[in-house]
Parts: sequence; C-alpha cells; structure tokens
Amino acid sequence: MSDHHYQFHPVMYDRQRPVGSYWESSAPKPDIDWAPLEDDVHCDVAIIGAGYTGLSAAYHLLAHSDVDVRILEAGMPGWGASGRNGGHCCFGGAGLDPVEIAQQFGEDIAKQNIAVQRQSIELVEDLSTTHKMDIDRHGSGELCIAHRPSEMTTLRKEAEMWRQLGGFYCRLMSTNELEEEAYSGPAVSGGMLFPFGFGIHPLKYAYALATLAASAGAKIHAHSTVESWSREGGKHRLHTKTGSVLAKKILIATNGFTTDSLHPAVDGCLLPAISQIIATRELSKTELEAHNWRTKNPLYDTRPMFSYLQMTSHNRLVIGTGGGMSGSERSALFWRRILVRRIGEMFPHWSKVDITHGWRGFICMSKDRLTHVGEVVDDSGVFYSLAYHGNGVAMATWSGRAVAGLITGRSNNPIPATMRQPLGRFPIATLRKWHIYLRYSRQMLKHWFNL
Repeated sequence: MSDHHYQFHPVMYDRQRPVGSYWESSAPKPDIDWAPLEDDVHCDVAIIGAGYTGLSAAYHLLAHSDVDVRILEAGMPGWGASGRNGGHCCFGGAGLDPVEIAQQFGEDIAKQNIAVQRQSIELVEDLSTTHKMDIDRHGSGELCIAHRPSEMTTLRKEAEMWRQLGGFYCRLMSTNELEEEAYSGPAVSGGMLFPFGFGIHPLKYAYALATLAASAGAKIHAHSTVESWSREGGKHRLHTKTGSVLAKKILIATNGFTTDSLHPAVDGCLLPAISQIIATRELSKTELEAHNWRTKNPLYDTRPMFSYLQMTSHNRLVIGTGGGMSGSERSALFWRRILVRRIGEMFPHWSKVDITHGWRGFICMSKDRLTHVGEVVDDSGVFYSLAYHGNGVAMATWSGRAVAGLITGRSNNPIPATMRQPLGRFPIATLRKWHIYLRYSRQMLKHWFNL
C-alpha cells in the first residue's frame, strides 16, 4: 500500500507542507491531544480520515452507542478539503441535478434527495448552535449571480424545478434589486436567492467537530497514515508507520485524498479534481462601498468556469474556481492569475487589491456523479462515505451521521437509494483524469467564446 500512485503532483499530498490558506492562518488550533499512533491498539470502530465525514461519524457513533472509536488522519484534522474549501454550507453532494436524478431513479427519490440536502444544512446549524461553535457563520441563503442577461432564463427554469420537486421558492432578483441588496458590478444581470445555506469558516468548523468528537470520547491520531491493511480473523488491522489498530469495523472517510491502494472497494472509483482559491487583504469601508457591497450571503455565478465566493467576517474576499490538471507549483500560479483576473472582471475597483493567500484542494467525484454511503458488499465491516462533488460542508456532516447509523445498526435517517448505489470503477481508471480535462476544455471554450 505504500506505493500510492498519486494522480497529481506529489506536492498536493505533502502533509508536512502548510496549506497556505487564509483559513489556516486565522483558525486557532483546539486544545486536543491528537498525537500520532505509537502503539498496537484495538477498538470497535477505526475511522480513516479526520475531515467532516470522519469527525461527524465519530461524534454520532459515540453520542448514541457505547463504542471505542479511533480516527487515523494522515495529516492534521481538517488538513484536507474540510479545512480548505470555500466555506459554503449549502445544497449539493451529487453531481447530478434533481431532474437528472428523477429521470434515473424516479421523482420520489429525487424529492428524498432534496429533503436530505435540507436536513444536512439543518444539521450543521443545529450542531453549531447547540454546541456554541465559533465558526464565523454569516448570511441566510446562497446567491447565484447571472453574469449576463440570457442566464436569467436558466435561473427561472431552475427556480421552477425547485418549486416542483423541492416544494420551495427561490427569489429571482433583478439587476437593480441585486445592486440594492448585494453588490454592483459590470457582470451582474440579475440573479437568484436560494433560500437555504450560509457561509462559514471551514477550518474553524472542522476544529469544532474535532473538539466535539474528542469530548465524546474519540481518540484522534494525526500524522498516522494507513500504510497497510490486513485481516485477522473477523477483524481488520490498520498499520501506520509507528503503530497499528485492530478494529471490528472500518470507515473510509478520505474523500478526494483517497488512494486507490487503500482498499479494493475504492480502487479506480474516485476522481479528485483540483479547486483553487485566493483571499484578498481586508477591504476598507470605502472599497466595499465602491461596489455597494451589502450581502453576507455566500455567492456563485453562472459562468462556464464558475466562481464561488464569500466576504469573510473580516471583509476579505475569498474566491475560488477550478484548478487545472497537474497540481504542480507552475499550474497553481497559472490558476491563481486566472482568479486575480476574475476579480478584475467582477469587481474592477478591487482589481489591484493585494492577494494575501492562495491555496488548493481536491473535490471528489464518482463515476455515476452520486454521493456514496454504505458497506462494502464482499468485505463485511468495511464502510465508506465518499464523493460530495464540491459541496461537502453540509453533506459530509450528514453522511457521517448516516454512516454511523449503518455501523451501529441504529439508523433513524433513511439514506436515499442514490447514495446506496455501489461504487463503480471508472473505465480505464489510470486515465480517468481525462474526464477532468474534457470538462475543463468544454468550460474554457464556452468562456472564451462567450457561449
């Protein structure tokens, strides 16, 4: 298992390297003992990955069952996507929209998926409120900006889809309404206010979940990469560099940083894609007023190479988009320049504002573009929760709770049939990165030729 066959440049997997994110520089580390595993131990459930999924699963396992839980994390808790995403607690999880799900699985299943997405946001809200988490929560809803007038037709159709399948209304907004309530800029031609979701500081949320899981009794081991995996009778032994865990049950919660060699059930089944994000220095009141900035909601736009953004509680603009194919340092500089140019296109008055942080991470996609939660069919006791397609803040939290219910057999939350589908292997898995290349090519052509 030591030969990981990384799909991207090795720098993307270097756990000793600082992420370089604004979140990393502004999140106080919690007072938790997460020393590396240095012994041969045993437990009921071993979780691989200390991101939102693994930490949520650990907490919900311990909140409802008398079990011994250990978490093995290759870096630090929240080191992966959980601590470096755009901070949108929003709808999402699957790469298919509700209409596509209805076509494949039926309208009832599509409606169940929508209900789960609402529950996932409510779960984050409930956890953060009940446990008084300091996660810099802001906004009420998510705002989509039409970057040209013709995109309002698409947003009207989307609003009608949510009304029919979700039973709720999205507010369509004119350019004037957006300028009065959100911001003004040259690429604003109306928009849509989605009524659910909010912005957060993602690493603070990951640390808060880690604190919650540790307080409930979970033992978290940082810098404890699983280097090999063996069977001993009916149990599983996970070997790290300095110790091992013998467990009755295993949860794979590594998402975009999952290596093919970890377990046959995930070999060739997941497709990581790079996301690039930058953050500006703090903007002054005068600078904010130059674009009539009013909103606290997280935002995204309708461009083919779309942007997602938020204004932090300290008035820093955080904006992200795709991040290329290689993961090299040279590629990072190229995509950083694209984002700097995007700021100039969207916010001309901020085009010269200093960029203080730039970082990258992985989103995780599956072959069928669905989130997957379940137990490995031919290896009992091995569970997984994976593939949130770039919208994992809420869905990973919910899925962690859902898979905890599967592990204990006490699930009170029905898991939609879409999520219970077995993981499928990409054809010619060694070449699956070309799926990203083809997608980027289509999006960039549309962007360049204004299609």
